[in-house]
Amino acid sequence: MAEGGPHPDPHSEDSALPDLSDSHLLECPICLEQLRQPKSLPCRHSFCEECLSSYIVSEVLGTSDTATSFICPVCRTLTHPVDKTEDKEKWAQQFPTDSVAIEMIQLRNRTTEPRYCAPCQRKGSMTSAQFWCETTQSLFCESCKVDHHDVVHVSCDIVDMRGSGNFLLRQETSDKRCDKHKDVIAYYCEDHKSLGCSKCIIVGHRKCDNVSTTEDYCEKLNSSSQLEERKTYLQQGADDMESMIKDFYLRQQNIADDKDAILKSIDDLQGRMDKRIREMKKEITDDVITAYKQERENLKVSTQKCERLKVAIQNTLESSATALQRNDHMDTIRLYQKGQTELGACKDLVKEMQMSISTVSIEHEIDSDVTSLNFGKVVVRKQRRDLPGVAALAKPLSQCEVKEIRKVNIKCPSDQFDCAARGVVYFPDGRIVVGDNSNNKMKLINDAGDVVDELKLDGNPWDLCMVDNTTVAAAIKSPGGIRVVTVTPSKLTLSSVINTKKQCYGITYRDDELIVSTGSEVCSVRNDGTTKTLYRYTDRVFALSHDSKDRQLFITQYNYSNGSTTIGRLSTDNKYMDVLKVGVVKHAYGVDVDIEGNVYVCGYYSNNVVQMSGDGTNVRELLTAADGITQPWAISVCGDKLVVTNQSGQMDRIQVFQLV
Repeated sequence: MAEGGPHPDPHSEDSALPDLSDSHLLECPICLEQLRQPKSLPCRHSFCEECLSSYIVSEVLGTSDTATSFICPVCRTLTHPVDKTEDKEKWAQQFPTDSVAIEMIQLRNRTTEPRYCAPCQRKGSMTSAQFWCETTQSLFCESCKVDHHDVVHVSCDIVDMRGSGNFLLRQETSDKRCDKHKDVIAYYCEDHKSLGCSKCIIVGHRKCDNVSTTEDYCEKLNSSSQLEERKTYLQQGADDMESMIKDFYLRQQNIADDKDAILKSIDDLQGRMDKRIREMKKEITDDVITAYKQERENLKVSTQKCERLKVAIQNTLESSATALQRNDHMDTIRLYQKGQTELGACKDLVKEMQMSISTVSIEHEIDSDVTSLNFGKVVVRKQRRDLPGVAALAKPLSQCEVKEIRKVNIKCPSDQFDCAARGVVYFPDGRIVVGDNSNNKMKLINDAGDVVDELKLDGNPWDLCMVDNTTVAAAIKSPGGIRVVTVTPSKLTLSSVINTKKQCYGITYRDDELIVSTGSEVCSVRNDGTTKTLYRYTDRVFALSHDSKDRQLFITQYNYSNGSTTIGRLSTDNKYMDVLKVGVVKHAYGVDVDIEGNVYVCGYYSNNVVQMSGDGTNVRELLTAADGITQPWAISVCGDKLVVTNQSGQMDRIQVFQLV
């Protein structure tokens, strides 16, 4: 090439280089600095070994000393160490080193170093090199190229480095090689989802049915639109994460406003009290700050989960586009697999948030009589709500299949009779509260399925409802009224008794008031026991529930005759509508509503549980006798899980199911 002068760089200037376009791949998602001793998890996310070790220790210690796994900080994939018996501090060392990241870091550092003309260096002069001879693997300045190189070498490939400073990086990263055999990686096994060289395929994948070149597999992905489809869903996932992050920030501001309003209320009240009140002010202020910090931390944790996953998804989208542009088959496949993992993590996170997301408000309840010398109490109220813009990623509960995940024995040694669980409440953290009508008790079951406490009542409980995440109300048939119970992780405590002078069967909590059925009437109940009739029915009403979105009540009517009403709906202005006639459901008993507005009804004589839309147009038999449902009494739905109690044959057990 001496006669014709230097030829242009074979790589275009706008071709994406790993050290530039994929620079985020060289940053640790935890410390946000360049990776140091990078370790790669099975989900393909890499972290500094020190950062990963600190995270694992913190994550495991926060759960259990006997934990044998942890979740990826980015995509939250459950990850197992190679040797679970080793100390948690050494788990990070067990994962493979990310050699690709190390190579990219080294190459990026090398390309930033100055390059000098080889002949000039031998003469003791540090002249910057402008040309690279690929044949002799030497650097030359313009003068030495003409005077020395071109005189002898007439057919070399000369690269003009001016304007293409990263040519070495392009050259050294053009072919990626197998760590084991050092041959070029050119094959992909779909059966094992593994990249490899020709020796890898011959040794480890001879019997596999789906082995192809990386080029052929990428062409397959392109031709079947899988890459484009994955890009669309990843972008949607990133948008959904952004939507939730904005919502979390807004809610943080709302509870901060609540906090400020309470502190002002406390200050106003302080002016009407003396020195003793100042001491009480400090106590209540501490309660406010504690509640605020706790709820703020909960929101921050949720925000962090979404932010990490959003950044990972955005990075995958960007890198995927770059890999396609530079026709990098290995990176295309690797990023496609990574995107698959992140999309699954996005769906799981959306599902998790749907189960736990709520509107949080911090309120200050005070006694209007200031002579009582107390500052009232701080109450944290939570109400379920919909996530913004994530419906496309979450499978509707109305389309989910159901599977049993647990049977729980609720019989206690102190019980005199077989249990009769006519009421049940399922808490978001997995705890269950059961009302045992036969033994006049309420029982608390932890998320492991163990009865951890029992509370003796002065009457027999029927239906139960959740007031908030720490309070349950029980309808009492005899002697009547309502019992309000405080629920902690391991304790049930009777907090108040509301005497209605009427037998109570069904109960629900709507708009800061309790609503009960007293036989054929549905009434609202005040704290002093005063009742107001909302509607009268011709049949007995044993259970109530309501849709938190539109606040409408759903009432079960204990009918058996075909054509008679079994489920009715009562609006906030007390207008009644028939929703479901006796047919697939006979003698309706327990009822509950999920976060999507689907209604779940226990058919006592039909031995089934039915899921239906709020207007009764779509009805499907969710559980039957084949699932162990025999004369079901009560049901409670929490997110994608539900608990059912039965009478015949299973009085001492409750069943827990999941919609999948």
